[in-house]
Order: sequence, then structure tokens, then C-alpha cells
Amino acid sequence: MYCPRLKHFVRLNQDGSIGKCGHMINAVGFKTFDELDKSKWLNDLEDTMAKDEWPEECVRCKQTEEINGESVRTKSIDRHKILHPRKDDYLVVGGVLDNICNSACQSCNAGLSTKIGSLQSKKYTRVNNYETFWKLPQNRILEVDVNGGEPTASKNYKKILANLPVNTKIVRMNTNGSRMINELEGILRNRTMVIVTLSFDGTGDVHDYVRWPIKWKNYIKSVAAYKNLQKQYPLLKLNCWTTVSSLNVENLPGILDFVTEQGLDHNWAFLNDPDALKVKYKNKFTVSAKKKLSKSSYSVCRDIAKKIAVDQDNSKLLEYFIKRQDTLRSISIDDYFNF
Repeated sequence: MYCPRLKHFVRLNQDGSIGKCGHMINAVGFKTFDELDKSKWLNDLEDTMAKDEWPEECVRCKQTEEINGESVRTKSIDRHKILHPRKDDYLVVGGVLDNICNSACQSCNAGLSTKIGSLQSKKYTRVNNYETFWKLPQNRILEVDVNGGEPTASKNYKKILANLPVNTKIVRMNTNGSRMINELEGILRNRTMVIVTLSFDGTGDVHDYVRWPIKWKNYIKSVAAYKNLQKQYPLLKLNCWTTVSSLNVENLPGILDFVTEQGLDHNWAFLNDPDALKVKYKNKFTVSAKKKLSKSSYSVCRDIAKKIAVDQDNSKLLEYFIKRQDTLRSISIDDYFNF
């Protein structure tokens, strides 16, 4: 088993440390890139994979591959085939540049979203890894994959895009789809590949609740605008990413309908945090979803149905979580979901 990310990916963590893949669970952070690169932790991960075994940290890719046959790991192998011939020791830089964001998604937190922080307190957490980014070995960076905060809201992100490392061949931008990333046209004109990953956690009212306050009507306008821009710039690639939680798992057929109709590449993984929203627990969302997905025409939905509502009932904890979230946002889930 092989994952190029173990050698070629470096992540800016929200606490200021340097880590590996953002899809890992309980990954270790280090003070510097060199400490990470020479760490026993990283060496142990590589040894485990060399034995054709999954490291505990990589459970999300394991889960997705078991159902879907592909994952972040397999996608990184595809990208490796593009980047490795250009530079043996290339780096892809990802993670959290800052937490400036205009969305207060249900599965997010103040450490990753100033929108959430501003709802909680006048003195909220500010993450700023801008200077840390420039401490990385710039000549090795072939792909900039930083995905936080929201590119259309973050001044730091705009500064990075205006002054990319000299060897950059690919820029991947993760966005909530609330509006267009205006800076990407300048990058495309320089014949640098741009991959826009649209976070896609539901359609219609499900989207508007899970990705509050981003509106579905604006999201689909952004998708249309990006697709139109592709006609002018073939190096612009689009894909969608879904974090599957108890709130949106029943909407998966609708999500798949949309990406199929739009001709968009789509990937997903089960949510790991916050715990209350994990699909393994039994509650009114997951029990209902299990029944629906088990009869879906999509084989992936039928496979996912086998993985959800298989653990203890967390209805009371989930109800408390939702009430707390709704109170913070001054909204009501009853306006979005009909049970």
C-alpha cells in the first residue's frame, strides 16, 4: 500500500504546528517541517503502509475505499503521476492558512471559522499561518492546496495567490461556493492548473441548514459560473466534496443526482468530528436515511446504508447539540427539515 502524501504533503494546522494529511484522525503536529520530516511518528506510518496495513490515522480513507473503491489516497496517487516527474522531492502544501470564513457550517468550529467565532463572542479566535507558509521550502512546492479560510473572504489567501511559489504547477482551492474566486483567472492565464473543490453538503434546504448562512441558490449560480469559465480555460478543473454526517446522509441521492447532471467529479468521506453528527449512531436522521439509502438506485448509497445507524442511540445528545447550534445561529432546524 502506498500514499504519496506521506512523503510529499505538508499541512499547516490551525494551532500553528506542521502536520501531514488533513484527512488523518489524531495526527501529530510538529514545531517545524524538519521535525515532522525526521519524526518517528512519520516513519512508523510509512512502515505500516509498507506492510500493506492501514495506519489508525488513515481510517477515513480506509472507510471510503471499502465502499467507493477510491479515496483521498488514490486521488493523490493520480496527482503524484503528474508532479513527481517534475521534481522528485516535490511538496504539496495544504491545511489552514487562516480561519477567515463567511460560513458557520454545522460541523465546523470557531478555530476554523471566524463567522462562528463572531457569533460566540466579540473576542474570538484568529488563526494566522501566513508567515509559517513562507518558512516552508518554497523551491519544493509544486502544488498549493491550502483550504482555509474561505478563499473569497481571506486576505491572506489572496496574498498567497498573488505571489505563488515560483515552481507552482497546480493550485487547488476549497470553497463553500457562496461566490466566485476572482483571483483564479490571473493564475489560469499563467497556464497554471487550478482545481476548484466545491464543498457540497446537501441540496436545497439541507444545504442551507448544514452550510448556513450560505444559500443554495447562490451555490448553484457559482457552479454555473465556474462551468462557464471552464470553456475559456481548459486548465480549470472542478470537483465536489461531501462530508457525510447524520444531517445530510439521507440527502446523498440528491447530491449524487446533482453532480451527475452537472458532470462534476465527486468524492466524500464520513464525518469524524463533532462526534454528535457521526452517522454510526442511531437517531431519527440516520434511521430514516438507512431505510431510504438501502433502496437507492445508487450502489454507493446502498453500501453506505450498511454503515449507518449501527451503534448506540444518541438521540438525546444530538438533540442537545442541534438546539445549541440553532440558538447560536438564531435559526430552527424545523424550518429546514420535516420530520
